[in-house]
Amino acid sequence: MNSKVIEELVEKFYEGSTTLAEERQLRDFFSREAVPPHLSVHADLFRYYAETGKEELPDPEFESRFLAAIDEVPAIPMYSRKKQFFFLTGIAAAVLLLAGMVYTFRNDVFLRSSKKSTETEIAYQQTKNALAMLSANFNSGLDQAQKLENFQRGLNEVQKLQAFQKGIDQMNKFSKFYQYQQIIINPGDKPRP
Repeated sequence: MNSKVIEELVEKFYEGSTTLAEERQLRDFFSREAVPPHLSVHADLFRYYAETGKEELPDPEFESRFLAAIDEVPAIPMYSRKKQFFFLTGIAAAVLLLAGMVYTFRNDVFLRSSKKSTETEIAYQQTKNALAMLSANFNSGLDQAQKLENFQRGLNEVQKLQAFQKGIDQMNKFSKFYQYQQIIINPGDKPRP
């Protein structure tokens, strides 16, 4: 058989589109001893299929006996009344325990929240009083700051007077310079007071 045809059949086999006759051809081809090297990768698989296809079940009645045994045994065993009773009482106990925990937790939360609300109201009133006292003291502090502002204005006026005094001192220096200039220019004249 042509290796090109075998390659196409192998490809069809892996795609799942071969017929039974084509699969028989592949098993026969790969059962031979002389398989081309590039196709030897697939030889073990097809040899396995050829060997397992020859096997038969030791007992032909095995399948019918197996299905009959399955039909006899119930699929889900039924619980006895005693087991059902214990199961239901366990569920009821769990529900009661859960309800008790919810009731206890709910009462505890409500007590805490009422304590917190009164504590919150007290804290609010104390904060409000503290802010009112701060506001009153801040306003009296502003009056003191106003006095400081007046003092600052007075200092600014004094600085202006000091600048004026410096100007007068500079004029006195010019006046003395003028007197010395007169003495130097006119040495015989008497200096003016």
